[in-house]
Amino acid sequence: MILFEFDFKDKIYNLKGKEIKLKGKYFDLILSVIAKNIIFEGVDKNGYTIISSSSLRKKYSRYKIYLDYLIYIGKIERDYYKLGKKSYGYRFTDFYKQDIKLNKIIYYPSVKEDRRNRNKTKLNSIGIDPPILKRLKKDFNSCLIDFDLSTNQLEKTYDEWGNFIDIGKWFRNNFDLHKWKNGYITYDFSSNRLYTNFTSLSSHIRKNNIKLNDENLVEFDIRNSFPLMVAIYMKNVNPDIITDYDFEQYCTSVINGIFYNDLTKGLNLIRNCNKKGNEDDISIRLLSKSEVKQLFQIYLNGDIKRAPHLNGIRPFINEYMSRKYGSVHELIRKTKESNKNNVYHTLVKIETQFIFDIIKELYQKYDDIKIVTCHDAIYVPSSFKDRVQRVWDEKMKELIKDLPCEIDDNFDLQDSFIFVEEDITTTSSKNTLWSEEDFLFLEEDDY
Repeated sequence: MILFEFDFKDKIYNLKGKEIKLKGKYFDLILSVIAKNIIFEGVDKNGYTIISSSSLRKKYSRYKIYLDYLIYIGKIERDYYKLGKKSYGYRFTDFYKQDIKLNKIIYYPSVKEDRRNRNKTKLNSIGIDPPILKRLKKDFNSCLIDFDLSTNQLEKTYDEWGNFIDIGKWFRNNFDLHKWKNGYITYDFSSNRLYTNFTSLSSHIRKNNIKLNDENLVEFDIRNSFPLMVAIYMKNVNPDIITDYDFEQYCTSVINGIFYNDLTKGLNLIRNCNKKGNEDDISIRLLSKSEVKQLFQIYLNGDIKRAPHLNGIRPFINEYMSRKYGSVHELIRKTKESNKNNVYHTLVKIETQFIFDIIKELYQKYDDIKIVTCHDAIYVPSSFKDRVQRVWDEKMKELIKDLPCEIDDNFDLQDSFIFVEEDITTTSSKNTLWSEEDFLFLEEDDY
């Protein structure tokens, strides 16, 4: 059970000349249904989350009066429904998103959730030294969680286009911090990655609301991580590819930190060339960089013969990759044909091993350092920034030393491979033609 307590008091609502008393606790109930649905089921292209009347009635039989009042005072909006085809969609208004506050969060896991948590695998699938894992878990348990709704509300962030507050991400961060602070711990290996309460948070929450040694955290993050791991993987399985012109151009784009920029420009150029006068806005709008990152992950992990389809858009990423980086595309295609999951698991294994090699060296060098991880990134107390920087740079140089690359005149290793990754929302994945397995890459900030 999840219940968000909002700042609603009892109200008197004049409905068709009749005064009706509306209770604050039922506002919490109805708004929690909407918030929970946004978190776990996502929204459509217009930001509405679809909720059936039976789901609302199950929570409170008189839900309609409360919904009508919330719509009347401008807190939520409702779209349309089609009998037998589509339920109503609901969303928080932009005005209310600005002012929305939470007084309290109540969470009791269901029996199913409890069983799932107890049965989480603890498998260390890539042979990391047990003492390293033990120390890393000790560091994780020492994190200070700065989260108190009575004194400070979490920061709200905008969607990837900067147009609307991403209220789903805000609710999710509140919920995840509440769980962590109240002892619902996630700490396990799955699909060659370490998943914790820390990894589920948005990047700005990790930096602003989590501390080690009572210090703010500094992030060291691999830019273009999966494109880089593709290059490492290809060099390992086919050493001769380093002499290939397409592979050199691919590595140049990745190492100079511009691969996703290039891919975004290329895919949008194709879309511009294919515009038709009778197309609607969603079919002709340009792709955002975060969408392009998701598409590249789908391209790597999905069926190579199936055209990616995301958020109402069907970009030509297969065609772009085959024309721009022919040898890279061909090797990816062959790998996927031989083993659908091999690409994903292999890339993650390379990435995780690299991150843990750095952690091992840092632990050996500095007895008092504390570290938390988030897949392709490590976070350390701010006082260790310069010391970790030196180790990180050396490891990065070693990782890319054999890759062919035309270095840009303005190239800087630190700028290229250490950055703050944008938050990417994945709530719209419910509206694609892709299965959950196609999004194995996606975390809150792989984005």
